[in-house]
Amino acid sequence: MTAKNTLQAIALAALAIGVAAAPAAAQTCGGKPETQKITLMADWLPIGVTQGAFWSAKLNGYYKDEGLDVDIIAPANPADPIKLVARQRVQFSLTYVPEVMISRDTSIPVVSIATTLRKLVSGFISLKESNIKTPADLKGKIIGTGPKLDAQAFLDTMLATGGITRKEVQIVDPGFAHIPLTIEKKVAVAHALTYFELIVGDMMLKKQGKETLNFMPYTDFGVPQFYYQLIVANEDWLRKNSNATCAFLKASMKGLDNWRAGGADVLDYVSKANNVFTREEHDAGEKASKPDWSGPKGEVFVQEMGPWKTAQDWALKYKVISVGTNPSEYFTNKYLPKK
Repeated sequence: MTAKNTLQAIALAALAIGVAAAPAAAQTCGGKPETQKITLMADWLPIGVTQGAFWSAKLNGYYKDEGLDVDIIAPANPADPIKLVARQRVQFSLTYVPEVMISRDTSIPVVSIATTLRKLVSGFISLKESNIKTPADLKGKIIGTGPKLDAQAFLDTMLATGGITRKEVQIVDPGFAHIPLTIEKKVAVAHALTYFELIVGDMMLKKQGKETLNFMPYTDFGVPQFYYQLIVANEDWLRKNSNATCAFLKASMKGLDNWRAGGADVLDYVSKANNVFTREEHDAGEKASKPDWSGPKGEVFVQEMGPWKTAQDWALKYKVISVGTNPSEYFTNKYLPKK
């Protein structure tokens, strides 16, 4: 048996023992925060869609009420959130399921302490006139998708579902130009999120009196439905700062409630701080994303084993990760306060 096979056997044995186990029970916040200064590295520039709960908590003083001084900063590049939280340069980061699995696969001690957006809403956008409705329609087309491992795995899943190979398509990195490249027909399809590229692209086309975009969700064509965005931290830091972590999540939950109930203050702030989108586009994205912060029973932040297990199976199949582990090691609920 090879070393890789041995590791896989060990991981599967651990999974057989632990897959049915529930994550640690939630606890109430008890005790003074071990540190006041907290930095949250966001996923992008200020935007309510993915950051609304945190800006609401900051703007309304909920973090201060918990004894915390929280800064929310934007990453300089997409690799920063997981990298800097792993190095404890920031205390918390907003990142994604594949990033956590990749990190754990290489023994980097990061763990997800909460999920924010609970639904994967990625897919390919295209012009309706292109008549691209299924992955089989991608044959011979130019595809715009970025170099990240998860983006490439999404693409590979779509191609496999369509029965075509990479040699039968042309793949280009669209950078941040997914929408104009699609509308200008320089790519046939481009990677997109419903909250961002799809909404903004549709609004642009409507103003021009044109048909809205077609959207092919990855989850309709072989990618499993798993959590989209997470709050992650370094395990070593968490062990030393459990009260600060719980206080941060408690205030963030309060911010989420306030933002989803109205959130005009957040919309005002992000519209001025991030002029990549108009206020109208910010507003439309926020309205679309707010329901996806809750699960079917109204639960927020709490994570379950199922989405992590299906994500891991997919990640192993498409070589996002090579070994895997017991899925319970990717996440914890023990820092979530009881409401």
